Amino acid sequence: MKKKLLLIVLSLAILTSLTAGTLAVYTKTLGDTEKIEAKRFAFSVSGDVKGDSTAIKLAPTEEMEYDFIIANSENGGPNAEVPLKYNVTLDISTALAGMPGLKATVYDGKAVVGTTGENGILKYDTSSKADEAFAKTYTVIVKWEDTDDQGQTKAGKDAVQYNTGLSLTVIAEQDTTTNTKAD
Repeated sequence: MKKKLLLIVLSLAILTSLTAGTLAVYTKTLGDTEKIEAKRFAFSVSGDVKGDSTAIKLAPTEEMEYDFIIANSENGGPNAEVPLKYNVTLDISTALAGMPGLKATVYDGKAVVGTTGENGILKYDTSSKADEAFAKTYTVIVKWEDTDDQGQTKAGKDAVQYNTGLSLTVIAEQDTTTNTKAD
């Protein structure tokens, strides 16, 4: 009886599988590996007071130059592989507080990028393309304009000095609004 029952169950299972179709699932697996690398983000800024001076020293009506370079490479190495946007801030506010009439004007070649406002701060943006050399030199003319103000005489008499009188901050970030090429 047990054998008969087993044969009937087995027959029903075979019959069900034949009428219902196959129970097999077709699968295929492919394997591949690839490297993942971050694109190079390279950026540098350097600056120097023009001439042999180690400081910007001014009397009323005098001016001095400070030059700085923004580049999308470091130490002459490879260029950044992504487009970059640079947010530049030039700040003379600390020195302006003690030296009335002080102003700074930034030039890109002969074109004026901007002049510090009443607060002594200038902000501007520039950008570079991916995989293309970018090294731009800017000239800052710092001038102590004559304001006929006794504050200038006091500043000169006290020989005021500001170790961070001119502060340059450049922030570089990937420009995600520009299409980048896929390698």
